[in-house]
Amino acid sequence: MLVLLDRDGVINVDRPDSVKSCDELSLIDGAAEAIAQLNRSGVKIAVVTNQSVVGRGIITPDALDAIHRHLQQLLQSKGAALDAIYVCADHPDHATHRRKPEAGMLQEALQHFSADPAKTPMVGDALRDLQAAKAAGCPRYLVRTGKGSELEKSGIPDALAPVEVVDHLPAAVAHIMARYRI
Repeated sequence: MLVLLDRDGVINVDRPDSVKSCDELSLIDGAAEAIAQLNRSGVKIAVVTNQSVVGRGIITPDALDAIHRHLQQLLQSKGAALDAIYVCADHPDHATHRRKPEAGMLQEALQHFSADPAKTPMVGDALRDLQAAKAAGCPRYLVRTGKGSELEKSGIPDALAPVEVVDHLPAAVAHIMARYRI
């Protein structure tokens, strides 16, 4: 089984000015433990993240790689690991099919892990995460961390239903494990 996760607002604190260095990356409480729980159950985990901070020239691709190495180190210190990180660095004004709300990154992960979209939940905190998951045929989870609470208040479009709304990644993982009998 595969679970897809957005990064900012799901695993780490979402910053209004984006995560631009390792020092600016901090895990959301309970996120590492939730990932470790999936790891122990043999579930593969892929992050699918838009990082226009690269496409806009704010940081380099090497700086983003360093941030992701740091993320893996933080997770490993708590017994957790990501199996893959898919990044779309496109500038929002020049987006390809990989940039969420398009489904390109999700489809790459599904193909790489030979996963059935209907049994591959996507956990995100933004409308574009839910839109990409719907386009890829994946079950959708919205966490209230990051931008999720605002989206819940403004209303999730009916076209994206069903969407499970949960407080945070640990709650999403608990729901996923129960739903899929992991």
